[in-house]
Amino acid sequence: MSKRSVSAAQVEILRAGQRDNVFREFDPTVMVMAIRGALDAAIARAAVDPDFDAAVTAREPADLFDRATRKEA
Repeated sequence: MSKRSVSAAQVEILRAGQRDNVFREFDPTVMVMAIRGALDAAIARAAVDPDFDAAVTAREPADLFDRATRKEA
């Protein structure tokens, strides 16, 4: 599967979440770019930082993107 196909599938997952009223309205393409960018940056940092904290690096972006996509209560 090409990188473009993976991104397109991820965009569709977010759109489905919006249709199902799970996520707030946002541009799914931009959100996928942000998520993928965060993942790429974490991988790059892990490769060069001996003090890389995978737990923090997993938790912080997960919280960030949860808040960014969450429907308001």
